[in-house]
Amino acid sequence: DRKHVWHHLLQHQPFAAKPPMIVEEAQGLRIRDTSGREYLDATSGGVWCVNVGYGRERIAEAVCAQMKKMPYYAAVMGSLPAAEFSEKLLSYMPGLSRAYFSNSGSEANEKAYKMVRALAHLRGNPSKKKILFRHRDYHGTTIAALSSTGQDERREWFGPFVPGFVQFPHACCYRCAFGKTYPGCDLDCATAVERIIKEEGPETVGGLIVEPITAGGGVIPPVAEYYDVVADICRRHGVLLIMDEVVCGLGRTGTMFGYQHYGAAPDIVTMAKGLASAYMPISATVTTEAVFDAFRNDPSDRLAYFRDISTFGGCAAGCTAALENMKIIE
Repeated sequence: DRKHVWHHLLQHQPFAAKPPMIVEEAQGLRIRDTSGREYLDATSGGVWCVNVGYGRERIAEAVCAQMKKMPYYAAVMGSLPAAEFSEKLLSYMPGLSRAYFSNSGSEANEKAYKMVRALAHLRGNPSKKKILFRHRDYHGTTIAALSSTGQDERREWFGPFVPGFVQFPHACCYRCAFGKTYPGCDLDCATAVERIIKEEGPETVGGLIVEPITAGGGVIPPVAEYYDVVADICRRHGVLLIMDEVVCGLGRTGTMFGYQHYGAAPDIVTMAKGLASAYMPISATVTTEAVFDAFRNDPSDRLAYFRDISTFGGCAAGCTAALENMKIIE
């Protein structure tokens, strides 16, 4: 490990004196290292992934059977696991009807951004491409995902960033960005969205992305009325509301998805991590039928469809693992 592995998010110099911990086994809520020491895994795989815990044999067995039968075919074709899992997933998401599969949360968000930008052309307003994002929210590790991330320490050194992403204030009452106290604050953190849309020009803003509950930026649940205000602003200005459920989704907050605590009606929802409890890598970008329908056009028009692909979105075992994962959560 010390000779060859490049770990995530770590300064490696200390390993010269002390080797890193090597995790060897896991069961339920506990992990065990190669020296035999056991730990309570209070971080669900280190980054909030293993929603149903370790050692779920039914997931492993289902994945094994699917991999023997048919491990992969590009998602330009259909597969039974993708169809069956889509139906199960969308049964928990009223108002949403289409699932686009890829393999990471960053990629799921990238797909959402591409959809927004492509829709600008399909709907005859090619300038309506800007994405608003919230201070303290995190949306992924790629350059575009970091461009929409409101955490300066994650972004440092990695610029220049992709143009067309605009930040708005966080929704943390404990350290209100406006120096006010809730209730009685007029929800400035939410109404600021409209001010920024008007400053940027409503004809240039196509989407707004938020984590329903800010995760890595401090575990910040907005107040109950927050998303009603934000969603109304988005509707009035023709801005698609994107909920990033990569951390909150699949039962972590007590509902199947975090946004469901607020009664919000998003246009696009992204998810990964707990989607298959990290037994297999899989993510999804879920949309309304209205978003999907905008891409369903005359086949003779070579540009009027969603011209995008995710190589590993065709991994049948990912959908198989996700389906078993949802059955366990049920």
